[in-house]
Amino acid sequence: MSRNKSGNKRNQNKDEFFHGPSPFHSIVVTSPDSIAAKAALNGPLKRENLNLPSDGSAEGITIISTSDPFDTRMGSGGGTLAALQEADSVQKSRAVAREGSTLIIHAGGQSSRCPTQMTLGKAWTDLPLLNSEQMTNPTYILMDSLSDLLRNIPNGSVVVAASDVMLDLPRNDPISFENVSNDKVLGLAVPAPLVTAKNHGVFSIKGGCNNDDNNDLCTIEAVNTFLQKPTVETMKNFQGCTFIKDEQDMAWIDTGVIIFLPEAADALRTLTDHDLSLYTRKGLEERIRENKSRFPGATEVSIARSLVDSKLDLYSHLLLAISTKSAKNVYSEKECLERYLANESNSDLSATELEKIFSRLSSFELQVCTVPNGSFIHLGTTAELLKFLVEGASKNEKNVKSKIKLSTRKQTFLNGVFVGKDSVVMNSIIDSNCSPFGKSSIGTSSIVEHCHLKDTTLKVGTNCVVSGLRGACHGTIEIPPNMILQLLPLREGKESVHQYVCIYLGINDGIKEHGKCFGVAFQDFLADTDLTFDDLWNKDDTKRHLWSARIHAVITLRNDGSFDFEPFRWIQHYACAGRDGLSEPLVRSSMKKWKQMRRLSLSQIQGSADASSEFAYRSKIGREGIASKIEQAVASVKDVLLNRRHEELKLDYLIDSASFQKQKECTKEFMATVSIFREVILVSAENGSYDIGSRSFMLLSILCLTMAQYLEPASLGAEYLAKPILSHLQSLKSMSKTPYDDCKCILDHLENTIKVALNTSNSKLLLKCVEPLEDAASALTSRCISSLIPSIEVKSESLSPFERWIVSNAPARVDLSGGWSDTPPVSYEFGGAVACLAVTLRNRKPLSARCRRTKDICGIKLTVENRNIDTGDLVDSESTVLTKVKHLSDFRNPRAKCALSKCALIALGLIPISNATENEERSIEDVLEHIYGERCVMSSLGQSLGFDKAKDPSFLVRAVLNLEQLLSTGGGWQDQVGGLYKNLKLCTADVNVIPVRVHVEEHEIPQDVIKEINNRLILAFGGRPRLAKNILQKVLRQWASRSPEILSTVEKLVPGAHNCIKAIERKDYKELGKLLDEYWTLKKAMAGENSGVEPMEVKTIFEALKEEKIIEGCTLAGAGGGGFMTMLLCEGRNVEEAKKVLEDSKDIDEKLVTWYHCQVCNEGLRSFIASASSDPCEFRLEWHMSNSDKN
Repeated sequence: MSRNKSGNKRNQNKDEFFHGPSPFHSIVVTSPDSIAAKAALNGPLKRENLNLPSDGSAEGITIISTSDPFDTRMGSGGGTLAALQEADSVQKSRAVAREGSTLIIHAGGQSSRCPTQMTLGKAWTDLPLLNSEQMTNPTYILMDSLSDLLRNIPNGSVVVAASDVMLDLPRNDPISFENVSNDKVLGLAVPAPLVTAKNHGVFSIKGGCNNDDNNDLCTIEAVNTFLQKPTVETMKNFQGCTFIKDEQDMAWIDTGVIIFLPEAADALRTLTDHDLSLYTRKGLEERIRENKSRFPGATEVSIARSLVDSKLDLYSHLLLAISTKSAKNVYSEKECLERYLANESNSDLSATELEKIFSRLSSFELQVCTVPNGSFIHLGTTAELLKFLVEGASKNEKNVKSKIKLSTRKQTFLNGVFVGKDSVVMNSIIDSNCSPFGKSSIGTSSIVEHCHLKDTTLKVGTNCVVSGLRGACHGTIEIPPNMILQLLPLREGKESVHQYVCIYLGINDGIKEHGKCFGVAFQDFLADTDLTFDDLWNKDDTKRHLWSARIHAVITLRNDGSFDFEPFRWIQHYACAGRDGLSEPLVRSSMKKWKQMRRLSLSQIQGSADASSEFAYRSKIGREGIASKIEQAVASVKDVLLNRRHEELKLDYLIDSASFQKQKECTKEFMATVSIFREVILVSAENGSYDIGSRSFMLLSILCLTMAQYLEPASLGAEYLAKPILSHLQSLKSMSKTPYDDCKCILDHLENTIKVALNTSNSKLLLKCVEPLEDAASALTSRCISSLIPSIEVKSESLSPFERWIVSNAPARVDLSGGWSDTPPVSYEFGGAVACLAVTLRNRKPLSARCRRTKDICGIKLTVENRNIDTGDLVDSESTVLTKVKHLSDFRNPRAKCALSKCALIALGLIPISNATENEERSIEDVLEHIYGERCVMSSLGQSLGFDKAKDPSFLVRAVLNLEQLLSTGGGWQDQVGGLYKNLKLCTADVNVIPVRVHVEEHEIPQDVIKEINNRLILAFGGRPRLAKNILQKVLRQWASRSPEILSTVEKLVPGAHNCIKAIERKDYKELGKLLDEYWTLKKAMAGENSGVEPMEVKTIFEALKEEKIIEGCTLAGAGGGGFMTMLLCEGRNVEEAKKVLEDSKDIDEKLVTWYHCQVCNEGLRSFIASASSDPCEFRLEWHMSNSDKN
């Protein structure tokens, strides 16, 4: 607002904010000019933006945003008197003004050495305070700190401070004024190293330093003398000037805070009323009226500037007029005046004016309040600001007493952005997920602030400061290391035309010197770019500083908010490579465009940048933009899930926000997203869209898994997941009823657990939610791929004879391409295609199962055997006897004894899944009604019980899918298709068809092709077995997120399967080898880095054989991680040559590798009743032969 109580227009902007424990009833913030003052009022000094603490006090505080009257340059002393008169004028009387104290904060100049803070001033430098909900700045911190430190200050005092420096003052350690008389003027000092102190004012304490390791209290001391920018040697030689702290020479450095206690404050008021009234608005207005006739036609502003021809300095004119106690003891009053006038010999003020100041102030004594735990931080340049923010954020826990603890993230929405170590991002929205140029990245130790970029790729190098980028860029914005890039709005131009200036500089370019530009010496810069002095500077500019160089181009945002960064791309190349970087035609074209643009200097920008607009823009990002973006993002999650869109849902914006912002906000945003997942899951559970629910559960588990990395590793919650959730998970997996109620109960419990984990910052508790969420996802996936478990009706005449083996054998399958696309949920959400080949190993089908009914045991005996493929000798085995139904309860554990066979019993419907629990005490006999079996899996088991469908391969494909889900290995359909059907086949699955529907297209291949494949296809076991579940889990997480990498990989897997079939039909074995290589690359991409999918020994073998041109291509069978290597020999090569390469290699233990001759198998699954035998343990190697082999 711009009116006072009487309604007269003034250069005053007043606002009141919420009550706080402040001793000040008026806080005046001065700005360099009236435009900046108005911008500050409408920006950081606006009521809702202020960030002072509150204790519920009844009285409000008046905030005044002002500048020197009529935008004159009155100096720090003149500005102080003008601000004091401004503050007093809003009170009803001078007496009322004395009832409280006044805080005057000088926000400083435009920070020319720190260009990114130039427009708004260093006083408003945004800081990401760790424990604050909002951004803060030096002015807010100063208000808050001084309100706390001076809470006991006597009413009627005046405190003057400067906020263009950073003061870190202790909390809850207020200064005591109990024994201090009201005629004192106090400086405020903190300890600083001598190397810092030499550039500032230093207090020498009378009687030496009273600070020691055991005294951290603020104390008020008599001042021996006040030194202005003393040398280190002077300080060391001056009594009471230096002391030791933390094993370092220190001095009491002036903080720029001066406290005028009531009587001294009255003396200042007297000066404003009489001797120095020219330095107040009221007095200057009177002088203007008196002198108007002297300046006919002149404006009030020009008259005022003519009248105020001398600057009044706070230190040299006012503070030095105040005596120290030692000076009073040594010198007479006359001698003190002479010393004062001698110090002011070069002053613009007259001797008469100086004598009046001395007469008003010399009777007061200068003392100093020392703050041992305070610190002084000077942020003079961009490099200093960068260091302060980056180091402060990375070491915010170093000083537990420090109030200024910084965060690396504050008020941000980052989506599709990688942020490097120790980088600070604040008050920014960067969404690169939909950028056609890829993800954004921010290099280490950089600052990104006040950016709002949509669908834009931003690449920031190390040690950069990027500020104010907004809109969208049709291309990548790439900023090389050690650079500053800022976009600022300009006041000039039509309202409908949005003009901005792009400030682009090197981080170490000297602003007020003729040194460097973009990190290159000016002389070289001009030569390299063919620019002249006249291109950059006015003819009368002899200094030719960077400050006045016209190098900052003006751009216009298009109607859609986009801008063209092309004219600035040459700077990227030039900053990185110097003149050599300008050689390419496109780079020179970029520079040519830049040269043709209107350009401004920093000095011109200072007067034309729109501070009010910039304040409003920054405030809108934090207050509206981020909340709106999060709301949109959460809504988009729901939309993507419900519409089954293949779009990435990494939710990294939420992780970033929750990881670095205040805990309360973190929980709020996180739980809002959890609620969206809950809503989607329950809707999908109700309408049967189980694929949607499964993906939602998996994404929620990923969210918890990722977020747990940023919480504390607390011990709470080891037993927090109670039995009820386990029973609901069991029920959900059993598929015995609709899943809605189970999903709701699971979510109720986990939602509460997640909230507790976030509120207590408990990573272990949050991690405990991951497994049940993934189990729930798996259970819903099972519903998408599992057919109903059959109900077996067995007639006695269909049963196999007692004591006769039903034997089933099958070839091995070699997947040539397309694997992983058969894995649920990929296969039914995207559509799968796998090319695979049925093969024998050493002329035998390697897989078999047998089952027989017997009267010798009560229950079911299961045995799993591992036999030598050449001799049939038993290598090892494990057995278990099931006498009670509860003995099946561990069927979901792949490592349980005979787990596969247990699942087969359930998948065929012999044992209802709902019965297979730990509490089921019924005997197997009761459930099976005297149907007994041994050593059984799927086909042989079903046939021995007279279940005719067990002979049908298509039924077995579905049944094994059921079995995989029961076993919790979550496998696809390529294994069973590959072994059930003969020869070469292409297996496919329909998209969005539930339960999954698999089609098998058999391909007959000619005998000459079979012969060639038999000669060239080799299998080798590398000595390491595999269990695909762990790899599978990682793939499923990536697929749920739909990362671009995994989507791209799946898109290549499906056509790869078709291409393999075509290559074989064309007899193009070189192409087939290439496709095998591509397939292996895609498998590794699916599993991701550090997955263990490619053991080092396998990698070494593949590389060795390729280097010697032994093989055309290679892959690991199945998911990888171990198991069999599939390799296609080059034409004319043989297995013996491959063995020789490995034998000769020092890096490979050839003894671990077992080689297998394999051949295309023209027979799939075969089942038969073996001839009778009196030996129940008999095993015949002939059972592994195919009919064609026998013939």
